[in-house]
Amino acid sequence: MKDTLTIYFDEGCGICKRVRSFLSFFDFQNKCNFSFAKDMNLDEASEAMQNRYYDMYSYDGIKIYSGYDSYMQIFRRLIVPFYPVYLLMKLRIVRKIGERYYRKVADSRACKI
Repeated sequence: MKDTLTIYFDEGCGICKRVRSFLSFFDFQNKCNFSFAKDMNLDEASEAMQNRYYDMYSYDGIKIYSGYDSYMQIFRRLIVPFYPVYLLMKLRIVRKIGERYYRKVADSRACKI
């Protein structure tokens, strides 16, 4: 796992834009690179390419993460106060709740394609 993370977001989504601004503000060490979902350079048949406007994807140069796992990887890379959030997110009960909440928000976006 590499230390920098490329985060793909829906360029037409207001929620995605706000999340990007928030995360950019706290990325003091430039560990996160932001790119548009339309610019994902993967095999067109891959699950990530098929769902790139449905879920948030991130890539560390080795592995592709989606949804809740993307947020975990983002928080793992951001310095205080977010690394402790990453540790909390790894707990089974928090993960279960977090995955449900993520799915609810992602499914309710008004900017879906």
